[in-house]
Amino acid sequence: MQTCPICYRTVQPSERYPNYVCADCAKLARSPDGRALLFFNTALSGGYAAQYADTGEPYESHDCTIHGIKCRADEHRFGGIVIVKMETQ
Repeated sequence: MQTCPICYRTVQPSERYPNYVCADCAKLARSPDGRALLFFNTALSGGYAAQYADTGEPYESHDCTIHGIKCRADEHRFGGIVIVKMETQ
């Protein structure tokens, strides 16, 4: 069984992304200054892009936080976007 590392809700198991966040938590992604973010593919074949939800201006990073927890968004291997909790050091 695999759980979201933010809310601990059960998620579909993934060997490739063992630390991915659930869809509900992904909607809570914020920039370092607290602004809501949107992540998306740039084409049907994939690609990665992000923007600020309030203005639509590009967000030039993969780094985000969810409830103050450091995460990283990226292109999912088979399309879509995946957000994973960063390992603590």
